[in-house]
Amino acid sequence: MQPHRLVLGAALCLGLATVAAHAAAATAQTCEFTDAERKTAEITLTTVQAAMPGLIERYGLPGASVALIADGHVRWTAGYGWAIPAKRIPFSPDTVFQVGSMTAPLTAWAVLDLVQRGRIDLDKPVSKYLRGRDLPESPFDADAVTPRRVLSNTAGLSIKRYGGFGPKQKLQTLDQSLRGALDAGGQPLVIAAPPGSGFAYSAGGFALAELMVRQTGNEQFGKFVDRQILRRLDMFRTSLPDRPDQAPPLAVTYNDAGKPAPARAFAALGAAGLQTTAADYARFVAALMPGPCGEPLGRKVIKADLVKQAVEPQPDSDNELLFAGSKYGLGMAIKTLPGSGHTLLYQPGDNPPNWHGLFAAVPERQSGMVVLTSAAGGRDMRIALLCTWLGGLGEELPGECAGKN
Repeated sequence: MQPHRLVLGAALCLGLATVAAHAAAATAQTCEFTDAERKTAEITLTTVQAAMPGLIERYGLPGASVALIADGHVRWTAGYGWAIPAKRIPFSPDTVFQVGSMTAPLTAWAVLDLVQRGRIDLDKPVSKYLRGRDLPESPFDADAVTPRRVLSNTAGLSIKRYGGFGPKQKLQTLDQSLRGALDAGGQPLVIAAPPGSGFAYSAGGFALAELMVRQTGNEQFGKFVDRQILRRLDMFRTSLPDRPDQAPPLAVTYNDAGKPAPARAFAALGAAGLQTTAADYARFVAALMPGPCGEPLGRKVIKADLVKQAVEPQPDSDNELLFAGSKYGLGMAIKTLPGSGHTLLYQPGDNPPNWHGLFAAVPERQSGMVVLTSAAGGRDMRIALLCTWLGGLGEELPGECAGKN
């Protein structure tokens, strides 16, 4: 990771310049921001700004992109370090990253879009929406595999993660992948445990959700999500491409030895195919809470009552995805914070070789954060930044934060 550190000092200057410009723009957008809310936002921003350079150095990163939501609105975005060191292109809030399982909340919203139009019922068998493409036979009840259980990782489905395909590898179709995913050891998607018996993260489940959307929405998944969700949230730099963009606009990613490595493509777009920016993804996070100017929960893209379901613990969803005592909603994890009892929503995202990101939100505080990285140290750095951000909000920290912030 030494080459990253050599360019860090100059890049941080560029990153901090970007911070100032975006902070000034955010201030101009303030709407009904109370003194107390402003003070909390300022403390949180100052805390994160002070921590970022040290965290990037400590975890050996080339840089990162970060965004903060305050009062239900995107208030600050910044880039630190070099996105493409060889070309001296710095990270910015609009640098594109692959975000792995951070795709899951958007896939859940695609399903909810069809729910609100009466075309999917969260508690009916998934087979109803697959047009005869039933799951393989198993000892378990296929009718117990429902969209709700799929989106909450309680359907008992196989395939924990997908490894993706390199630039010279032939990309499978989604149908081929569901029958035997070459980037998951040739596994087919099957019911591997009794549906409703507990939480087991299944990237394969979100591939199945993609198929549900495609079959029920009568449209390619990427185009459906773009039209129904991304454009309506002004996420214009976000997409679900069959093959990843080149760098730029995509950041360079690195293998475990710290050498540049190619981004990978995914047959299962609904599980791991999203590429986005910190600024764009923050707009989605803001939509998980009411806005400062009367904007409703869901921002009229998804009805408020369905968003409330998505951010509530689902049955049988106890897990330790990042924090002990977590539960799972529809496409995202949920943790009750100690002390205040406030709800922490979060979802990490990881794609090989080393894309590591995270979103988090505390809806009761109308606050959120997004951090995106492209090297191995990002896996731990994102947790340290989350703990730092929670401390800036004045929340009592979960035990996993000890020694990290």
